[in-house]
Amino acid sequence: MRFGTALAFVALGMAVLVVVAIVIASEVRRDIEIMTPQAHRAVYDLSLDDVISDSSVVSLDGRMVVEWRGGPRCEGYTSEQRVVTRSLDDQGQSSVHDIRLNAWESLNGNEFRFDRVEYFNGKREVHEYGTARRENGTVALVLNEGEPRFLPSNVLFPSAFNLAMGKAMARGWTSFTHPLFDGAQDSATLVTAFIGKPMVPPGDARRIKIGHQRYGMPLFRLKSRSVHMSYFDLGDEMPDVLPDTPPSFEMDFSAFPNGVMSNLRLIYDDAVVKGELKALEYFKPGSC
Repeated sequence: MRFGTALAFVALGMAVLVVVAIVIASEVRRDIEIMTPQAHRAVYDLSLDDVISDSSVVSLDGRMVVEWRGGPRCEGYTSEQRVVTRSLDDQGQSSVHDIRLNAWESLNGNEFRFDRVEYFNGKREVHEYGTARRENGTVALVLNEGEPRFLPSNVLFPSAFNLAMGKAMARGWTSFTHPLFDGAQDSATLVTAFIGKPMVPPGDARRIKIGHQRYGMPLFRLKSRSVHMSYFDLGDEMPDVLPDTPPSFEMDFSAFPNGVMSNLRLIYDDAVVKGELKALEYFKPGSC
C-alpha cells in the first residue's frame, strides 16, 4: 500500500500500537516486568526515513498524538489518536493530512464504538462513526446509522485482541495472528505480530522527560521489547492463518511494560515514516 493512499493506516496502526503495548504490560512470563498499563498521552514527531526508487514522496513531516485511559472504574477503555502530516511530492505539490480516531470498548469486549474523521488540505473528506456489537455468535457493525453489516464471527476488538495475545504470549508464543476491527476502516483486518526479547530502551525513550512522572515509572528504568506488526486488508475474506499475499501495511516499534511505545517505523510500499517520542504525560491511575 502506497503512502499517498494509505495514511489512514497510520491511525489503524496506532490503535493497535496501544493494544500491543498493553499486551506487553499484561504479560505474565517470568522474563517480563509485570506492571499495570499506564494511562498516558504520548506525542511523536514524524519524518521521512526512506523511499523506494519510484516513490512520488519527496519529503514529509508531522506529528502523532496517542492517548489511552480506562479500566474497571471507567466501565471500559478509551483511546484517542490524531495524526497530522505535511508531505511534498515529486511534482512540487504539497498536501496536509489530518486523521482523528476516537474509540471506546466495553470491559467484556463485546461492544465497540468509534468516530473517525479525515481531513485533506483543510477539507473534511471522511467522517465515519459506528458501533460494532457481538451477540449470539455474530458481530454486527452499523456505520453512520446505516443498515447493519456483519464482520467475521471470530473478529476481536482492540482490548479483546489484547487479552488473546497476552494469553498466547503467556504460553511462550512469540507471534500471534487474528482478525481485528478497530474503526480505522470499514472492514476487519488480519493482524500478525512478532515480539522480540527484552532489551535496553532506545534513545528517544531514555531522553524523554515525563509530565506527572509521579504517577508511573521513568522509561529508562524499564526494559522494552521490539514488535513488528503486519496488516492484511482482505475485506470480507478473513482466514485464520496468514494469506499468501504481501501485507497492506507494516510497522515496527519498541513497547514498554507500562504500555508506552517509542522508536516507531511505519512501512508503506513506497516510503518508510519514522516516529520519535518527543513528549509523554502520565495520567493518574484509574482516570477515565
